[in-house]
Formats: sequence, C-alpha cells, structure tokens
Amino acid sequence: MPGDPYQCRLNAERCLTLAERARRSEARQTFITLADTWTRLAAELEADQTLLKALDELQFSESWEALPVALNLRSRAA
Repeated sequence: MPGDPYQCRLNAERCLTLAERARRSEARQTFITLADTWTRLAAELEADQTLLKALDELQFSESWEALPVALNLRSRAA
C-alpha cells in the first residue's frame, strides 16, 4: 500500500512549524488544519496496513468473495 505514516507525521510537524511562523490568523488556521489532516492520514494508513497484514496472514478455504461475509460487511443473502 502506498503511503508512509512516518512521512505523514513529518508533514504534520512541518505544517505546525509554518503555523507558528504565519503572520495572518487565516494562514495559521490553514496550516493547523493541514497538520490535523496529515495526522489523521497517518493513523488511517497505519490502520489499513494492520488490516492488510492480518488479511494476508489468514488462510481462506472459500474464495475472496466470501470475505465481506466473514467480516460481517454484508449478509449472505445480499
């Protein structure tokens, strides 16, 4: 999966540094919002990577079409 949570967190830190240096409050708020977005993206990437690793370790006797049912994402009748 593309994406590096560490790099996302570095980007968040850079945004916070820029926010501290910003003269206008609008720019400061924009950088803070960007930092929050980068931090959230890092957490999502970590969660996705954990899920993909867990799925990779599972052995399925059924086809991958059964995965949504196994994860209770949809019923068998759907």
